[in-house]
Amino acid sequence: MNNNVRFRRIIAWIVDWVLLGIPYLVYTAIFMDVFNRPSIHNIGYILIFMLLVFLYPITFVFRDVIFHDRSVGKRIFGLYVIDKNTYQPASVKQRIIRNLLFFIYPVDGIVLIATKESIGDKIVNTVVIKK
Repeated sequence: MNNNVRFRRIIAWIVDWVLLGIPYLVYTAIFMDVFNRPSIHNIGYILIFMLLVFLYPITFVFRDVIFHDRSVGKRIFGLYVIDKNTYQPASVKQRIIRNLLFFIYPVDGIVLIATKESIGDKIVNTVVIKK
């Protein structure tokens, strides 16, 4: 992986993080405003807020599957995740497992910068390429 792909990959990850987080941030702003004005309807806002808190990490893990083999950030930057052995698109299982490690993104980011591969790529034997 050359430096251009590595840079695109990092920016694509940031794009995914932001785009998937926008609904959460907008709803949080609304929730905080409503929360400051107590009413009987706040329980609905609280439940939706809790649902979003639960769904955000799930959406991030499944982002490559939900958006048809590539996340929005990868699409914007022309990146693909392929299996190192077959040079075919990564399987659904590979994409999900590699994205599960977003919970340790600071460590994974450092590993990506230092070794040109993320921990998830090493575990499931994938590589990110630009076509």
